Amino acid sequence: MQQIASRTPVDAEIARLASLMLARTDELTDLVLNRVAEEFPLYIGMIEPAALHVTIKDHIHFAFEPLTRYMPPDSRPAAASGRDRAMEGIPLTVIMDGYRIFFTVLWNELATTADSVGLSTKAALRAASEVMETLDAFTRESSAAYKEELRYQARREEQQRAALVQALLEGRLDDTNVWEAAELLRLPTVGPYVVIAARVANAGEYGLPHIERELGGMGIDSAWRLMHDVEVGVAHLPRAADQFDKMVTALAAEGTGRVGVSPPYDHLLSTSQAMRLARIAMRGAQERRTVVVFGRDPLSAAAASAPDIMPQVADAVLGGLDGLADEDRTLLLHTFGAWLDSDGSAAEAAKRLFVHPNTVRYRLRRLEERTGRLLANPRAVAELSLAYEIDCALVAGMGSGG
Repeated sequence: MQQIASRTPVDAEIARLASLMLARTDELTDLVLNRVAEEFPLYIGMIEPAALHVTIKDHIHFAFEPLTRYMPPDSRPAAASGRDRAMEGIPLTVIMDGYRIFFTVLWNELATTADSVGLSTKAALRAASEVMETLDAFTRESSAAYKEELRYQARREEQQRAALVQALLEGRLDDTNVWEAAELLRLPTVGPYVVIAARVANAGEYGLPHIERELGGMGIDSAWRLMHDVEVGVAHLPRAADQFDKMVTALAAEGTGRVGVSPPYDHLLSTSQAMRLARIAMRGAQERRTVVVFGRDPLSAAAASAPDIMPQVADAVLGGLDGLADEDRTLLLHTFGAWLDSDGSAAEAAKRLFVHPNTVRYRLRRLEERTGRLLANPRAVAELSLAYEIDCALVAGMGSGG
C-alpha cells in the first residue's frame, strides 16, 4: 500500500470508498449476521450474539480503516481474535466458514458501493485487491494465533495430566480429589485398573511410544507419565476378562525393553501400591519374557522383589558354577531355562535349542554336579528355578542400566 508521500488520485478514490464502507459499518454488520444465521446457524449458537456483533464490526474496521489512512493494517487484532476463539473452544473449521461468509458479503457490498459512486475501474479493482489482501492477512494471522493457542493449551493439559498421574502413583490424592483427577485424566471412576511400568533406554525416551493409542483402539483408556528411568501408565480395563491378555500382547509387541504389569485393582487410591508391584514385575522381566504380570509369574516377581538380598540367594545355589568360563556357565543356565520352559522335557528343550536331546541331558547333569541339586528332587528344582530367575534379572539389569 502506498504511503502519503506518493499519494495518487486513485489512492484518494480508494480512501473515499473505504470511508463510505466504514460509514455503513452497522448495516454491513447486520448483513453479515443475517447471512451467517441463514447459512451457518451453528456459529450463532457458539458465540454470544453481542460478542459476534462486536467481532464483525472490528473486522470491518480492520479491512477499511487502513485504506482511509493510507497505512498498512495492524495485525494485532487478528492474532487476538484467533486466540480468543481458541480459548472459547470454537473449531477452526467453524471460524473459517464464518470468514467465508463475511468475505462474500463484504465483496458484494464493496462492488455495489463502488458502482454507486462511479468509482473508476482502476480504483475499484485496486480497492478490491487491497481489501482482499488485508482480509487474507487477517485470516492467516488469526489462524496462526489460533493454532499457537491450541498448542499452548495442549502443553498445559499434558503437564497437568502428567502431574496428576505422578500424584496418583505417589499416593498423594485423597478421596475428595481422586475423582476430580480421574475426570481430568479421562479415566472412569470405577475400576478395574492396572499400572504398567516400562523401562526406558535413556532419559527422555519412551518405553512404549505408541501404546496409549494402541490401547485406546482396544477400548482401554489410559494416562501416562514419563520419568527418567521408566514410563508408567494407569489403564482402565472395563472388560478385564477379555482385555487383559490382549493388553499384555500389545505391550510385548510395542515395548523395546522390560515391562511390568500390576494385578488389577478397583480403587484409584490403590494406584501407588500397584505401581510398586508393577515395578517389581518389570525388574523380573528378561529377554525371553519381556512382559511380566505380577502374580502370574511368582518366581520372576520374587527374584526382583529384594534386589539387595536375592543375589546372595542366587550365589548360594549357583556358587558351584563360579569356576566355569562365562560362556560355559551361560550355556548350562540357558539349557536349564529351556528345560523349564519345556515342562521338564529334554526332547522339547532340544527342539528349542536346536541340539540333540542327549546334549540337553548332558548339560543338565553337569548343572546337577556343579550345584549339588538333583532335578528329580522338587525342592532342588524350586531352588534352582528361583536362582535362575534371579540370575536372569541381574543379567537383564546390567544390560539395561538397572
